[in-house]
Amino acid sequence: MKNNRSLWEKLFNFYCLQHAFILVAVVFLLGCTQQIIKLEKETSSQKPSSDEYAQGVIQQTIYGQVEGTIDEGTSGLVWRGIRFAKSPAGDLRWRPPQEPEKWEGVKEAKSHAPICIQGTGGSGEEDCLSVDIYRPNSGETGLPVYVWIHGGSNSAGKAAGNNLSYFAKEANVVAVAIQYRLGPFGFFKHDALNTGDPQGDSGNYGLLDQMLALSWVKKNISFFGGDPKNVTAAGESAGAHNILSLMMSKYTKGLFQKAIYQSGGMEVIQLPRAKDQSDAYVKNLKLTSTGKALAKELRALDAKAILKAKPKNARFGTIVDGHVIPDSYYCLLEAGDYNKMPIIMGGNRNENSFWMLLGGGPDRKWRKLWGITSKKRKKTVADILTPEEQKNFALTNSITGRLWQAKQVHAVARSMRKFQEDVYVYDFQWGGTKGTDVEFVFGAAHANEIAFFNFMPIFDIWAKGRSITEENKAARLALAKAMRTYYAQFLHTGNPNGKAADLPEWKIWSNEKDGLKTLNLDASSEPGSADLNVYMTKREYRLNDLHKEIDELTDQTTQSYIKGVATKRRWVEPLCTKTTD
Repeated sequence: MKNNRSLWEKLFNFYCLQHAFILVAVVFLLGCTQQIIKLEKETSSQKPSSDEYAQGVIQQTIYGQVEGTIDEGTSGLVWRGIRFAKSPAGDLRWRPPQEPEKWEGVKEAKSHAPICIQGTGGSGEEDCLSVDIYRPNSGETGLPVYVWIHGGSNSAGKAAGNNLSYFAKEANVVAVAIQYRLGPFGFFKHDALNTGDPQGDSGNYGLLDQMLALSWVKKNISFFGGDPKNVTAAGESAGAHNILSLMMSKYTKGLFQKAIYQSGGMEVIQLPRAKDQSDAYVKNLKLTSTGKALAKELRALDAKAILKAKPKNARFGTIVDGHVIPDSYYCLLEAGDYNKMPIIMGGNRNENSFWMLLGGGPDRKWRKLWGITSKKRKKTVADILTPEEQKNFALTNSITGRLWQAKQVHAVARSMRKFQEDVYVYDFQWGGTKGTDVEFVFGAAHANEIAFFNFMPIFDIWAKGRSITEENKAARLALAKAMRTYYAQFLHTGNPNGKAADLPEWKIWSNEKDGLKTLNLDASSEPGSADLNVYMTKREYRLNDLHKEIDELTDQTTQSYIKGVATKRRWVEPLCTKTTD
């Protein structure tokens, strides 16, 4: 029995030992399995640090990882509100933008950043310097990059104003919309803020923001599948003004390779005026300190108080500081002293119609024309203006529209063509169905071309959609398709031609007297027609010719009014002198 017990004890101990090993193995395997599950969860929410884009909403930047979202309308990939700079508030107010700090983990990038503070009421925040990124939901890399700079007189606007997801999908590009400091926070030149740093002392803080945003794109866009060596910077109105500013500065060399300038402005703010304007702000704020003490007080002020202190006739834009912007645009262009690159530029037939209504006209009756945009409108143009007044309104609309193009577009094209070949100029003519009140009043108004080029639902900003009708649907969609084809091809190759054999060749601007110059962009006004009026023209406007036309007008009231408009800063003959503003 004793031997039997010993045998049973040995068998039992062996059994226990064997199962102990099994138990340990099971525990080990369970632990490994849990660790594997944990790692899988981590890798599903964390992309390995790599320069290579891999399709998905989580991507790397040199500062940390960001998680975007899927656009509902296009199923494209979107990252919103990615900060490219620290908050420019407090001690960083009126200083060059600073790169953001690096972060651990994954930052959410699904919502737009706050808009940059603007308006006398102070909408938005100072902590606004951000980029929104849109791209097709594909694994393709090396895509062209499109950087959009919004307009708004450099005192209003936002990146969220345009959903570039449609644009990115149809043009097959990575599209980026940026935000930059506006108004007195973006353009403010006061000696009390000087530190000896030429960039910081320039007063061009909004422009420096755009430069840092472009630098961010160059360093990070490959993570999103974009090609940092194929970047097009584009803008409209003040955004186009800023595009030229960027082309005029030595600090942007290599940051972008192509440019698009839509309905821009050539006016710069000379140093004396910039200083006078900032002095007026200080006076309105009732600050009496000087030097560093004043700088400290200014940076400690509530942002809304600064906006409320806006002087009369204040305006914002690029300051000719002698360093960031060394001279006026015309001087730099005439000397060929700018960053040369392929460029699309153009204007609209009725660029000034919106401002005509704001100004009111010779007897303020034009303001009543806003009423035709109302869905409940009770009056027509004929109810508001006599036949003679209608004639003079149309004449003013035509001449001031051509004045805009003469100075802001054609003078630029002539100067650039002296130093480079690839200058493509358009003339946007579509303003709705001809013969309608809306087309008569607004026509091809300022900013109406944006939706045609930028792959957005077509909408006329000032006429509140009144020019968008079922009868002109076929024509405007055909025109939009043509314009977008040119535009997308330019983004890919630097040449708008070659993608559609059925479209006319968009030739470069010729400085020869009888050479082809502008691409006419229009479509049929016949109901249901999809016929295009897209063709090259010899159309060129010069300020001297237009002033002669004004001098020959027979209606003295209209002539006097147009002369008043034509001699304002926007329309005077472009002179290459630092004292002319």
